[in-house]
Amino acid sequence: MNHPPDDEIQFAPEAPAPDASGRIEPWKVLVVDDEEQVHAVTKLVLGDFTFEGRGLEFLGAFSGAEGAERLRENPDVAVVLLDVVMENEHAGLDLVKKIRKDLGNRSVRIVLRTGQPGQAPEKQAFVGYDINDYRTKSELTSDKLFTAMMGALRNFEDINRIEFLYRQVQASQLATVVALADLAEYKDQHTGEHVLRIKARTDAIARRLVADGGPYADQLDGPFLALVGQASILHDVGKVGIPDRILRKPAKLDPDEWEIMKTHTTLGQNLLEKLAGMVHGPSFMSLGARIAGSHHEKWDGTGYPRGLAGTRIPLEARIVAVADVFDALRSDRPYKEEWGEELTITELQAGSGTHFDPIVLDAFLAVLRDEGDPQP
Repeated sequence: MNHPPDDEIQFAPEAPAPDASGRIEPWKVLVVDDEEQVHAVTKLVLGDFTFEGRGLEFLGAFSGAEGAERLRENPDVAVVLLDVVMENEHAGLDLVKKIRKDLGNRSVRIVLRTGQPGQAPEKQAFVGYDINDYRTKSELTSDKLFTAMMGALRNFEDINRIEFLYRQVQASQLATVVALADLAEYKDQHTGEHVLRIKARTDAIARRLVADGGPYADQLDGPFLALVGQASILHDVGKVGIPDRILRKPAKLDPDEWEIMKTHTTLGQNLLEKLAGMVHGPSFMSLGARIAGSHHEKWDGTGYPRGLAGTRIPLEARIVAVADVFDALRSDRPYKEEWGEELTITELQAGSGTHFDPIVLDAFLAVLRDEGDPQP
């Protein structure tokens, strides 16, 4: 039975464990302000602050650029107390964009603090920037600073809990996908870790296509990249409907047997489409259905089951086709010995523009050249 790689099912604990001395790590708070006095007053006012038994650890930065560097070094910062006007009149707002977009940090809570409200009016700041609170420095009394910090940390903790649950759901989905694939592998005893290798190579090809910025870039959005590897695991799930006498035959199939074998594509697609219909919106099941049904189509239209050609074949299926054939050639089977990588690459190149989408194949060959063969 296959199992997801350990690095794909890692959960962050809901609360930090005490260290050897029994001390629980404090919440990290980053103060970004060009006034030394603001740093000092903030530490003084919040020096005894605790939330859920944890105190505060203060980090300091005196410019937007320095604040970004502190966050790169400390991605576990819980709250940023951020001034607007520092090295320029919008340095704080620029940092908000950098935190959310460039650093990809959606968890940290950002409290915008300004002594010049006219530079960033409250309504415009909330509408135009992903901040969580807005305070003028004149209103930040001891009590209001306390409540602002309490609200920010409660929000941060809620975000972490949601993220924890989301990762659990993702792991459960992956476990479900692997279990479905194992149904096929249980019958097709010669595939071994085949599906997890397909996943690793599928993910690598998709990432390379994004990096190359070619004609498929508009199709390679976040949801596609997040789901395509998991979906590829299900490419042969239709083999559960193929008789063992055909699936396990240690010799070449006769024409009638081959026609039955080819039906694993439509069997898999029909099964996954039924499952996908139980889930609202795109899912790894809907993506997997298209892969299962089309990963044996060929670029020149001579594949099966429908004889699709070119870009009429779903992109996800064109990616898996390359990964699948590479794995088949590189693996021992009852009817063939494992091929070496050089011979396998030569065979793939011979199929460029006939069997395989040339752009997808080139992306995979670039991965092999620059990174080596991706492994689970």
